[in-house]
Amino acid sequence: TILTAIATYIGAKIKKIYEEKANDETKRKVVATVVKAVEQLYKDLNGEEKLEKAQENIVEMLNEKGIMITELEMNMLIEEVCNSFKKEVK
Repeated sequence: TILTAIATYIGAKIKKIYEEKANDETKRKVVATVVKAVEQLYKDLNGEEKLEKAQENIVEMLNEKGIMITELEMNMLIEEVCNSFKKEVK
């Protein structure tokens, strides 16, 4: 009984760690996709309007997948993608 309880506990911890990593990777992919799409689709908008569109779409896409994201995390990931654009241009 004790071994079963320990194995169940370890299995639950491993599952949680895996889900966190999978969710983090999903968040990165969704943010990258949305930011690229917003850049292409909304060329006539200014930076602040593009950011709002990106944030709306990111939240919507992640909610559909049952993944929560904080505003801070989302903004950090958006900034990461935008900086990669700037590096590619150079």
